[in-house]
Amino acid sequence: MTTSTSAGTGQPGPEESTSQDQVSAEPGPRSNRSARRTFTAEFKRAIVEEYDGAPNGSKGAVLRRERLYDSHIQEWRSAFEAGALEKPVARRGRPKNTAEQTQIVALTKELAAERASHERTRDKLASSDAALDTLGKGVAFLEALSSKNASSPELGTSRGKQRP
Repeated sequence: MTTSTSAGTGQPGPEESTSQDQVSAEPGPRSNRSARRTFTAEFKRAIVEEYDGAPNGSKGAVLRRERLYDSHIQEWRSAFEAGALEKPVARRGRPKNTAEQTQIVALTKELAAERASHERTRDKLASSDAALDTLGKGVAFLEALSSKNASSPELGTSRGKQRP
């Protein structure tokens, strides 16, 4: 943000986010246009006072020098009379979070991540338990089959036939 002084008046100039000749950095349909000028309350007050104090023939020179219109002066004068420019201008947009709110948001995200991790671990444990249960049943089946074969030999095999 740059502050310039008006030519020869010693008054503070308008605050400009970018110079009039610079191109805006944001892409879009109006990216080739200059950014709007913003003026401080002090600058507005100084220009209104200078305009009101100027003789009738030189008021237009003040406006040309600052690249302003008569409507700006009328608008600013009515705002000063209403007291609207005495108060600090409220920032537009969403207000910033306090440190506590920021910490709450961070802890909430961390809790959600921990819960997701816990759920994944619980699913893996359930899967492992199911695999162990199936493996145990398979071992029990093989033991039962093995003990059955050992206790009763079948007749069609060479073991089951008796030699005379």
